[in-house]
Amino acid sequence: MTEKDFDMLEAGLMKGWSNQRLADVLGVGISTLKRNFGPMLAGRGEASDKLRLAMFATTVRKAVEGGDMGAMRQLRQMMAEDQVAAAEREISARKAADRAKPVGKKEVNEQLSLDAEASLADALAAEVKGNVRH
Repeated sequence: MTEKDFDMLEAGLMKGWSNQRLADVLGVGISTLKRNFGPMLAGRGEASDKLRLAMFATTVRKAVEGGDMGAMRQLRQMMAEDQVAAAEREISARKAADRAKPVGKKEVNEQLSLDAEASLADALAAEVKGNVRH
């Protein structure tokens, strides 16, 4: 495979493409793809995280070291999106834990608090999306 093919494979993994789709685009069979790139295919869940981390690091460098104002805005947006995602994961984890508990006054009040947090997270996400210029 050429370097271009290798780059295309990495990009496809980062986008979450299936093995069949990757094989079709690269013009190889599934067995060839798995035989030659098994370890890469096995780590596909990490590929998008690695890309996001690399983008974040590049943006930080541009913003901090280069003083790029566009990168500063993008950095603030990325950080806000990460905070919203973290809040959503926390809320989902709490909701799952709360479903297993018996419901009383305390539990009802806690659920109302969680719902308010979720509403705030949604509002923050909408605000972040509204401030993005394309």
